[in-house]
Amino acid sequence: MYDVIVAGAGPSGLCAAVAAAREGMRVLLMERALLCGGTNTLSLVSPLMGFTAGGKQAVGGIAQEIVDMLLKRGGTLGHIPDPLGVADTITPVDPEALKQVESELLLSTPGIDLLLGAEFLGAQVRDGRIQSVRIYTKAGEIEETASFYIDATGDGDVAVSAGVPFTFGREKDHLAQPMTAIFRIRGVDFTRVRAYMAAHPDQFVLADYALSMDYTAVSGYFDLVKEARERGELTLPRDRVLLFQGVKADEALVNMSRVVLKKGTDPREMAEAELEGRRQIDEIMNFLRRRVDGFEHIELIQTGAAIGVRETRHIQGAYCLEAEDIIRSRTFPDAVAVGAFPIDIHDPTGRELYWKEQEPFSCYDVPYGTMLPCGIRNLLVTGRCISATHEAAASVRITPTAMALGQAAGTAAALAAERGGDAADMDISALRKRLHERGAIPGKAFMA
Repeated sequence: MYDVIVAGAGPSGLCAAVAAAREGMRVLLMERALLCGGTNTLSLVSPLMGFTAGGKQAVGGIAQEIVDMLLKRGGTLGHIPDPLGVADTITPVDPEALKQVESELLLSTPGIDLLLGAEFLGAQVRDGRIQSVRIYTKAGEIEETASFYIDATGDGDVAVSAGVPFTFGREKDHLAQPMTAIFRIRGVDFTRVRAYMAAHPDQFVLADYALSMDYTAVSGYFDLVKEARERGELTLPRDRVLLFQGVKADEALVNMSRVVLKKGTDPREMAEAELEGRRQIDEIMNFLRRRVDGFEHIELIQTGAAIGVRETRHIQGAYCLEAEDIIRSRTFPDAVAVGAFPIDIHDPTGRELYWKEQEPFSCYDVPYGTMLPCGIRNLLVTGRCISATHEAAASVRITPTAMALGQAAGTAAALAAERGGDAADMDISALRKRLHERGAIPGKAFMA
């Protein structure tokens, strides 16, 4: 029997497992893929966004520790100003270096048993508590028990199996944000790219300081994309080129593909999305080579092992985070993390990308109640499927916030397991104090 079982080893689950183990818990970390890191390693999601707000650290703890480990390896540029002006800073990371760092972190943390290729099958529930979970492995089906459970699957699989109510996608029609097949290229001449941007500033989303930076991000080429769509050269539902320079000077991570109207919880639709995403990669590569200055000689060097899924289920929790909480930069007495990214919605049905206007570099508290699922007493939910509306989830889903929530969930699970209590009976003051002692930032009040 374990003290804590964490389902899902993405950025949130990884931080949850490490946090719980550092509190002396015996932890089982299970992941259906053969690799930890979730969308950052499997789907090449980079850069990370939301580590700072207004020049102050908003996410610390284990998440920042991972960045520090990457810096020592040359696997990140650190926190640099966002050239698009959407976030305060961005943190470009090399996905291969991230794989190594996260493996190193797990190897150096006693108390974690890791199961890869382990598919969650179901939770056995009695009297409002999970008694055990069933797991499929190549060696057959196994059953494991723990005092406390953390759902970091991204889709709320454990919570839903345990009977927790949920919504799917946006409230009005249950459509989710589109999926994206991110890919990495090299051979980009960013000197020419910046020259074009300087000559056509109306064609790009740019911060005032963007063209003075050595680093380049692109959200634009609107007319080129429109022209290519009219000629039939681009068929994907996208209105712009979106890419970010990599850690190496001539590399870029292209976040331009868009697969709409597919459910990330439906296996047949996921297969269709994977195939469509790869088709779009070829289309985008051809467009960039033919139409965009500085991309004539690019090479495709890496595609994600899995398409990136932005949104599926949102569990029903003790508190549902709403758009107004983010726009008004609200604080909460039970805050356990800080969100420092605007509401960034990729249109579930069309080509647009938009974010809600709010005060520059604002941030907000994420309350403990968003992780507290209705009806199950020994379960916490972390990551992008916490209790939030479609709009609010478009902010809170980003990696640094998910990592901060993971550390909060792992720490809370350890405190609950120690005293044999329920998740709802958490001493929030004690939890926030412990998180602060561990270098995390459990709310805006702790930002320095």
